Amino acid sequence: MSNQGAISGKRNHVYYFDYLRVIAAICVIYMHVASGPLRRVINIDWHMENLLVCFSFTAVPLFFMMSGYLLLSSEKTTDVSLLFKKRIPHLLVPLIGWTVVAALWDMFNTKNYSFEFLYNKLVSSLSSPAKVHFWYMYTLIALYILSPIIHAALHALTKKGHILVLVLISLVSIKYMLKAVTPASFDRYLELDIINKMTFFSGHASSFVLGWYLGNIKKKIPNGLLVSAAAVVLGVITIGTYIVTKIAGSFNQSFQTQSAGFEVLLAAIIFIFFKQNANKPSRVLKHIPIVPLSLSVYLMHNILLSIMFTYGFSVNTFLDTVFITALNLFICLIVMKTVATIKPLCFIATGMSYKTACETCNWVWTFRKFFKKKEVKE
Repeated sequence: MSNQGAISGKRNHVYYFDYLRVIAAICVIYMHVASGPLRRVINIDWHMENLLVCFSFTAVPLFFMMSGYLLLSSEKTTDVSLLFKKRIPHLLVPLIGWTVVAALWDMFNTKNYSFEFLYNKLVSSLSSPAKVHFWYMYTLIALYILSPIIHAALHALTKKGHILVLVLISLVSIKYMLKAVTPASFDRYLELDIINKMTFFSGHASSFVLGWYLGNIKKKIPNGLLVSAAAVVLGVITIGTYIVTKIAGSFNQSFQTQSAGFEVLLAAIIFIFFKQNANKPSRVLKHIPIVPLSLSVYLMHNILLSIMFTYGFSVNTFLDTVFITALNLFICLIVMKTVATIKPLCFIATGMSYKTACETCNWVWTFRKFFKKKEVKE
């Protein structure tokens, strides 16, 4: 943070997070589109899809790392009133809104239009997500609630305390790496109770805390080393997934665990690479509002996929996967820009205020930019 930022209490914009959010948003959509084809016969399309899916599984740890860095490096995180008045509502309200949308879609899709069906769907969402991808929001909200405690603990640690935290985070990932590369008969040697008890939130808490450490790294790591390391780890995940899938006779994702292991290591490398090389504004992203709409795109995309598949879209080839991913992203952006332009729906769907949407992403923002350019030319 610059001196000016420190005095004002505001953090300078983290530009490399813009790139990471775009990559992660696209990756989440892609891996959900590709989930079907990867459970079919292994051919050239399967190998191409598998390679990109192995990369795409870094999306969730990247999202947690970014949230962890932003929350745990901000003094405002210690303000519990701010947490429950502003931060939690920005996550909880869109989750509730999209849960209702998911329940209504399920009602329409199953042609069960009874109030009892809708009521049971909404009540059951209190204990389990209405759509599978909503699990991320449940975990993120829980980590937000714990963030003042985690913030206080981390900032009170000595150097040895930080080393201990990093060792514990490493142990969780090492366990999952070993489980992936060793036969199932070795699992009993790896299921150490003490490690299992330290695997908070299925390991996602480790990614959350790790983001703070990665964001605060001062020493620059050579780009060549980062690229080489990323290529090796991605190769291990991709080849490992192919081998265990062949052995099991069905698609096996033991190498693609997104809470710990190889995927978290790859995500950490990507995080550092962009931190060192992309911490500057993007001319392209200034005109495409995918960054401010990334949360709502995440919440909407899987519901839209269900609608698309119900009404005749299918994925048979690698090109189909890429096309439907791009189409899904495009539709999500258009729909969310439109919804964010409707004041009563904006916060419910996106988690941002109507004023913020008018300044960053909705059609009001687009028209203002268009007329501003026109005036400049004239």
